Amino acid sequence: MTKTQIYKILFLIIFLVFSTIFIVFYEAILMGFQSEIGGENYNFLRVLVSAIVAAIIGASILGSIDVVFLSKILRKSSFGLTLAIKTVVYVTLIIIFVSIVRMYLAAVEFHSTMFSQEVIEYHLDFLFSPRIIITIIYWGMSCTFGLFILQVSDKFGQGVLLNFILGKYHRPKEEERIFMFLDLKSSTVYAEKLGHIKYSQLIQDCFFDLTEVVVKNEAKIYQYVGDEVVLSWECNRGISHNNCIKIFFDYKDVIAKRSKRYTNEYGFVPEFKAGLSVGFVTVAEVGVLKKELAYHGAVLNTASRIQGVCNMYDKSLLISAHLEKMLNLDSFYKKELIGSIELKGKQHPVEIFSIEKLTDSD
Repeated sequence: MTKTQIYKILFLIIFLVFSTIFIVFYEAILMGFQSEIGGENYNFLRVLVSAIVAAIIGASILGSIDVVFLSKILRKSSFGLTLAIKTVVYVTLIIIFVSIVRMYLAAVEFHSTMFSQEVIEYHLDFLFSPRIIITIIYWGMSCTFGLFILQVSDKFGQGVLLNFILGKYHRPKEEERIFMFLDLKSSTVYAEKLGHIKYSQLIQDCFFDLTEVVVKNEAKIYQYVGDEVVLSWECNRGISHNNCIKIFFDYKDVIAKRSKRYTNEYGFVPEFKAGLSVGFVTVAEVGVLKKELAYHGAVLNTASRIQGVCNMYDKSLLISAHLEKMLNLDSFYKKELIGSIELKGKQHPVEIFSIEKLTDSD
C-alpha cells in the first residue's frame, strides 16, 4: 500500500470519527443524556467510546476496501457515478457497524447477550422506525461530502487541493524539482492510422495504465498535453529509490503485461520515450476561473528538449548529467554518456546520458 493510499485511509478515519462524535452527542442531547431503553446500566461515556472504536475499525476497513478495490474498479467511471456507488457501499457498511454497536450497548443494558430475543427485538424496532431513515440520510450526506473531497483532491492532483487550502503557493516559492516529459512514440503515425476517436481512446488507456506507477513512485502529474504527460517530483522523493527513473521502466512493464489487450484493441503495443532534468523552479498559484499550480523555470524547457532528441539517438530514456550525478544507478541500470549536445533554446550545451534497465542476463 502506498503513502498516498495510507493518507486517504487516515483522512477517512478522522472524518468518520468526527462524524460519529457529532451524531452521538446530537442523539444524546435529544435524549437528555438518558437511556432510550430505560436501563439502569446506561453510561454515556461507554456509548461514546464504543462508537469511536467502531468508527475507527469501520473506517479502516472501508478505507482499505475503497483504495484497494473500489477506486481501481471505478477508475474509468464518471465522477458522479463513482461518488454514488461509493456512497451506497459506505452507508451500507456503516449501518452494519451502527447495528453492531447498538446491539452491544443494548446487551449491556439488558444484562444479556447481543443475540438475545430482547436485544434483537429492540434492534428490529430501530430498523423499522423513522430513525433509520434519518440515520441513512445523515450518513449518506456525511459520506458524500467526505468522498467528494477525496474525489476533487484526485482531480486536482495529489496534494494540490491541500496546498490550495493552506495557501502554500499563494505567494511564489522556489523549489528544486525533477521533471519528466513522457511522450508516445510515433504518435502522428498512430493518429493517422486510428483516427481521432480511436486515438483518443488509446491515450485514455495509456494514461489510465500510468496511474498505478505514478502513485507507486511518488510522482505528481503536472500536465497532460495531447499525447504527452509531464511528471514532477520533489527532489528528495524523485531521487529516493531512483523513483524518477524507476517509474519509466515500471510503466514499460505495465504496458508489456497488457500488450495483448493493446494489440487486440489497437493493432500495436504503444511505446514511450522520456526526457528528465532537475533544477530550481518557481511554484505559484495562477488563474482565477481555472486555478492551478504552475511551475516556471528553465528546467522544464531542458527536460522537454532532452525528450525531443530521443529519436535522434534512438534512445527511449535520456536524462541530464546533473540529474545522473544525484542518482545511484550502478546496481540496476546501465548508463551511457551521449555527450554534450546543443539543445534548442539553451545558451550552453547540455550533457546527457541514456539509461537502460539491466536484465538478469546482463
